[in-house]
Amino acid sequence: MPSNIPFRPFHRPAPDISATRKPDGSLIVRSNIPLGNYEANIGAYWRAAADRFPDRAFLVKCSPDDTWPELSYRTASEQSDRISSYLLSRGYGPDKSIMILSSNSFAHATLMMGAVQVGIPVTQLSPSYSLVGNDFTKLKYAVELTEPGMIFAEDGNTYAAAFESLDLSDKDVVTISGKDHGGIRFDDLLGPVDSVSVEAAFSAVTGESLAKILFTSGSTGMPKAVPNTHEMLCAAQKTLEHVSESLDAVNDPTRVLDWLPWHHTYGGNVNFFGIARVCGTLFMDDGKPTPGLFGRTIENLKRISPSRFSTVPAAYSYLADQMEEDEELGHAFFKNVKICQYGGAALSQEMFERMQQLAIKYIGMRIPFGTGWGATETTGTGTAVHWDSEKVGLIGVPTPGITVKILPVGEKLEIRIKGPNVHAGYYKRPDLTAQYFDEEGYYCIGDAVKWVDPDYPEKGMIFDGRVAEDFKLANGTWVSTGSLRLSLIDALDPLARDVVIAGHDRDEVGILVLLTEAMQKKYADQPGALSADGRRIVAPALIEAVQEKISRYNQGNPSPSRRVGRALILAEPLSVDKNEITDKQYINQGAVLSNRADLVALLFADDGSGGVIKLNKNNAMKGDKDVRNEQADTA
Repeated sequence: MPSNIPFRPFHRPAPDISATRKPDGSLIVRSNIPLGNYEANIGAYWRAAADRFPDRAFLVKCSPDDTWPELSYRTASEQSDRISSYLLSRGYGPDKSIMILSSNSFAHATLMMGAVQVGIPVTQLSPSYSLVGNDFTKLKYAVELTEPGMIFAEDGNTYAAAFESLDLSDKDVVTISGKDHGGIRFDDLLGPVDSVSVEAAFSAVTGESLAKILFTSGSTGMPKAVPNTHEMLCAAQKTLEHVSESLDAVNDPTRVLDWLPWHHTYGGNVNFFGIARVCGTLFMDDGKPTPGLFGRTIENLKRISPSRFSTVPAAYSYLADQMEEDEELGHAFFKNVKICQYGGAALSQEMFERMQQLAIKYIGMRIPFGTGWGATETTGTGTAVHWDSEKVGLIGVPTPGITVKILPVGEKLEIRIKGPNVHAGYYKRPDLTAQYFDEEGYYCIGDAVKWVDPDYPEKGMIFDGRVAEDFKLANGTWVSTGSLRLSLIDALDPLARDVVIAGHDRDEVGILVLLTEAMQKKYADQPGALSADGRRIVAPALIEAVQEKISRYNQGNPSPSRRVGRALILAEPLSVDKNEITDKQYINQGAVLSNRADLVALLFADDGSGGVIKLNKNNAMKGDKDVRNEQADTA
């Protein structure tokens, strides 16, 4: 693709960082851009937006029909003040919090806003805690740890089993519809405003005031509870203000289509509060980047033509497939979009190039792509790519206010982080706090990075996997799963949207292949395409295509730590309930390998297991007859 075709203009500051080497070999890297002053109360953002643009839509609920209800800034602010008044009159405060069980909605938004702005903490839980499984272990743990005074769920019938699993004797239970479980409806919270009490409580909030408690994904053991203070939330928004374009809120307001859940830090902190900061409109997407649900996102994009689009990398594969066939979608998507962003995983270079070719086709320019690195513990921010780059896969450089420490750990470079947006410790878990912070107060997230160019740190860092995810082959060779995974996603484009790396203490690397939605549709329903147990796709044409791409990849990657010797193609979707994939579509490699240990054993079996691609040292596929045998078994 010609690199002389310009990017669509989107002003962002050039990297400006300092890097200092310490005697212990670690490198301290920080932004030279001053963070400056920021708000003390995160509620100041939606109050300012309500003053400037009272009738502008703050939230819009997308739906298959044409109703698309809106919540204006004026209405959102007024309802928040009413809810604040109700809560304050009933003794809610810093030590008596609110818990929200259900997903994104207008009521969810205004209840959170009304509580947080007057210093009442809110815990937003994943609906899966209450809707998946029968023992509600995570829900009970969260309730026991945070001790909420009120629990809210949209529908009392939907959440009935979850409510019945809890001791609610000392709690207010609020619902909108269905069984009431305690007699309080959401409308009961919308009484008169006590302006004196609300303003006094709003002014009493400081940066140290607790605003939220968010839970991590809990990929190992119980989820960890992360306290979000007002300082964390406001500092995160200030750093985002520095690395994003100064927008024209009057003539060119931000329009974002977003599906991310608000119990996650990016959806609930970066996006929700960010929209209020820029006085924009957040369209609540009723689609998701999953097979069967992305069609709604496509229809919504046609109607909205957003000015920003942020999603997980898998969604760009779905989107590109559609735009290559649907010119109406292509024109609508690129009409106003100033920047595309991705997170949760790395975007492949191949997908970046595909999107740029489409941008050139529809608007004659390339589109800037941005991403970053952060976690629940860092309020969703930390590093960012805030400049036009020809390369994806970067996580950028520290944003204003952030300091990172880079230190060698084995063959990796571990990254640790400190800043006003970073938590100071886990909620009521001093043992975990001691485990995850070093002696200098840096949060040890467990991620690894490498430099684009070690001599020029301003060119940015590349995510290099989790320090604990790397493994050794039987010959003692280390396998870097992060970089290998990205290379294989590129190599398998457009067949695969992701891969899971296996091979701990094995003789060679093996992979479990996750197909793109288009490939899944093409092959999964073909007669005889599935294995006898229905868990793998064994269609000969697909196996041949995957084998060809792996062979081509292996020719350029002959070392044992990079070469793929075996592969199989998964037919089953990944499970949120089993922590294989989060609500943000991030794949937990360790959980997949653990939950599918039988498939990993099959992958490395030498008994002629059908449907397993096995490549010899010359990259030819071994065992073609096994594929035929598998087909016979399936038939």
